[in-house]
Amino acid sequence: MFPIFIVSKKLTRALSIFIRVYAITIFPFVISREELDEEVKNHESIHFYQQLELLIIPFYILYVIFFIVGWIKYRDSEKAYLSIPFEMECYKNEENLNYLSQRTPWAWMRYI
Repeated sequence: MFPIFIVSKKLTRALSIFIRVYAITIFPFVISREELDEEVKNHESIHFYQQLELLIIPFYILYVIFFIVGWIKYRDSEKAYLSIPFEMECYKNEENLNYLSQRTPWAWMRYI
């Protein structure tokens, strides 16, 4: 199972309410401003599997909680974003295009 990739400047603009969205995974879709390279596709596909293993809605709840905790800790939205365990897993492994075939369930928890 893989995400459905959609390229849409209009959708990403509409989703950019709080932050500028270049690409976002909203299960089962990955929506992007433009065609993605393989590393970004891999990054977003990792999010797809994170969402799947958490049954989707809990992923978004945890994502927001991790962001708020990071923002309180750092008082910086970029640092808060980069401290989210889901993002840490994705950024650490986005260049490994074989990562998804090797990834164990709940791998994001190693980054808490």
